[in-house]
Amino acid sequence: MHDSTPSFRSPTLRSALMGTDVLPLMADSVICTDEDGRILVFNQAAERSFGYAAHEAIGEYVEMLLPQRHRAQHANQVRGFAEGGGASNRIMGYQREVVSRRKNGEEFIAEATISRESVDGKTILTVVHRDITERKAFEQQRDTIAQELDHRIRNVLSVVSSLVSLSARSAKSVGEFEHSLQERLQGLALTQTFLRKGAQSSMSLRDLLVAELAHYNSPDGRRTIINGAPITLCPSAVQPLALAFHELATNSAKYGALSNLHGCVTVTSEFLTDGDRHLVAIEWRETGGPPVKSPGRKGFGTTLIEQVIKRVFRADVAFDYRSEGLVCRMTLQRAKVEEGLEA
Repeated sequence: MHDSTPSFRSPTLRSALMGTDVLPLMADSVICTDEDGRILVFNQAAERSFGYAAHEAIGEYVEMLLPQRHRAQHANQVRGFAEGGGASNRIMGYQREVVSRRKNGEEFIAEATISRESVDGKTILTVVHRDITERKAFEQQRDTIAQELDHRIRNVLSVVSSLVSLSARSAKSVGEFEHSLQERLQGLALTQTFLRKGAQSSMSLRDLLVAELAHYNSPDGRRTIINGAPITLCPSAVQPLALAFHELATNSAKYGALSNLHGCVTVTSEFLTDGDRHLVAIEWRETGGPPVKSPGRKGFGTTLIEQVIKRVFRADVAFDYRSEGLVCRMTLQRAKVEEGLEA
């Protein structure tokens, strides 16, 4: 540990820095240093935030609380502030986030202010430091939700436009058009209910697919075909799969088999065994739509399906952009599908 005795020789300085009962009560970290950057005061909030006991920090250079890559720049900036004139306080990190480092090596985002005072003839720097890790996580979550909501609204409007167009082209009368469109819009509303609230009870994969695809189907039932094993979805599996099929159906209505009157979507499912692994394979296959080309980059829907299905079910997801139509195959752990995501 560096010798910090010179900074504490003055009784006045010691009293000014250590004699208050307020510091232990503060929720924010308060760190005082001398003009060379050696720590003089390290309150209880700082101990909790950084993981160091006060006796471990006092006398050390404050850069110990930063990642190695930021230490040299920080030292120069703080020394300049200690020596300079002008404002005696400022917000740190106004041009970048303040990245701090705990004793265990974990990095975290913070915001901080620094002030300069003269105490008993010596320059003292005081930093008030706040860990904003939770706030940043909330902001990121909020931004993700906002982005997804914007994407979903655009998708819904696109689907509604497609439903109006397809219903009009296939109807032989105004009455038939009205009836067909109302049924499809009701199916779309049901799907949105799945996505908004999730499911409160188990349901079959077939029922979920029927609800999702009903508003795209033709009166003869040939546009959407559902085959395969009788799979029962546990409540926690319904919403993620509804989200995935909603994205597939929306994409198909925009660009694929469901964008015209002749296309068809076939969904098949089966149980598989791979060694001691029990799996459920679900295949989404499109035919009869416009010629398909592999996209130059992943769209939001494709990325969302991969992230949701892979993360929630620890599953394999594969997209095959065949000229005759998209094929998406998902291979999921059977226990997570039927028993619960914690299985």
